Amino acid sequence: MKVLAVYGSTYGQAEAVMHRVAATLQADGHDVQTFRGDALPADLAVDGFDAVIVAASIIVGKYQAYIRSFVRRHAVALRTRPTAFISVSGTSPETLKAWRDAARAYVERFCRETGWEPRWTATFSGALRYQHYGLVTRWIMKLIAGCTGGPTDTSREYEFTDWSAVDRFARDLSNGLGPGAAP
Repeated sequence: MKVLAVYGSTYGQAEAVMHRVAATLQADGHDVQTFRGDALPADLAVDGFDAVIVAASIIVGKYQAYIRSFVRRHAVALRTRPTAFISVSGTSPETLKAWRDAARAYVERFCRETGWEPRWTATFSGALRYQHYGLVTRWIMKLIAGCTGGPTDTSREYEFTDWSAVDRFARDLSNGLGPGAAP
């Protein structure tokens, strides 16, 4: 299948997740074209793809505006083919029930607000990139991490993504997009 992969990533974790998923699909024979959502080619035609995967990260309680815009702008095309949405959020391990509940709530709200009903959804925890944040963002992220029992040492970075879970999702997605996958 010819697959369009569009991602929104502020500090790089959603991008890394999307590239990992795309690599699995490509290894399984799918033709995947990956683009950052705020740098799409002007002549990109979603109708020219058999399936679409969108990944985005949560920043201050919302996904990137350009991802929300992409989904709304291409709502008709997204309804007529297999689609997947990958959400990357949080500064806690995916094993925590509170994290899982919050992550699902973000996805549900996004789908409700955009009217999109992707066939597959996945939620993965993100990372704390303290050294990449500006002073205010670093302070806010440290405060949030401290309130949730997360790491507050701002001299290093922390990754919470369960890469085995990403690989399992990618494999399931690839199998679902196999021959005969219908919208």
